[in-house]
Amino acid sequence: MIKTHIWLYLTVFGLQQLSAQDSLSWQATERYAVDYMEAVSRYAVLFSGNRQQPLTVSTRNHQYFKEETYTTGRLSYHGIVYPGISLRWDLYRDELVLFSPSNFNLVLSNEHLGFAEMYGYHIFYFHSDGLKGCPPAGYYILLYSGENLLLLEKSINELFQKDEYNKIIYYFSLSTNFYLQKNGAYYKIKNRRTLLKTLDTHRKELKRFIRVNELRYRRDAEKMVLQVIKEYDKLSRL
Repeated sequence: MIKTHIWLYLTVFGLQQLSAQDSLSWQATERYAVDYMEAVSRYAVLFSGNRQQPLTVSTRNHQYFKEETYTTGRLSYHGIVYPGISLRWDLYRDELVLFSPSNFNLVLSNEHLGFAEMYGYHIFYFHSDGLKGCPPAGYYILLYSGENLLLLEKSINELFQKDEYNKIIYYFSLSTNFYLQKNGAYYKIKNRRTLLKTLDTHRKELKRFIRVNELRYRRDAEKMVLQVIKEYDKLSRL
């Protein structure tokens, strides 16, 4: 983004030098100046949020999705798509945080967020839709969207403490749940048993699919749930 602003500024400056010789160049200068101000104002919306509040305690591990450091992502905000944005997802506070050019950690407003993409995941803010079993509002990963199925992933980092050698240690513990929207209701998937119970109409075929593909919930819950849901969707279309 900064490179883009610099390029636009230099373009404006260069055209200004020509404007004294060529009135058409001055018109071009005005056009580029307007483009520059529009670009600045579009990004200014992103960097007008509140600063992220630091933790009041020192922890053994971090509270972020995947990594504590920022990653380059893409997001839709106020209807505009911004590529190349430094993002991270605070799972403890359930906040999307971006790194501003002025070196601030800024929290994005979920009211204006269309989506965010990082680490190959599509993240959005889920609002209650009133269906039975509806999960709480917050940021979710959209894992799968079929004709009649919607699979969401929700990860939470909870803060705990323990006494270790007469010293209080604070640490985060990660838990992940999956929510499947099917037939006008949501079903919370916590393990292999609840997954198969939710997909009972094809339980026999899915059990075989799990065995053949050597899928294990404890080993890779996301992979197992996603592949089984896709197989269920395929079987339901036959």
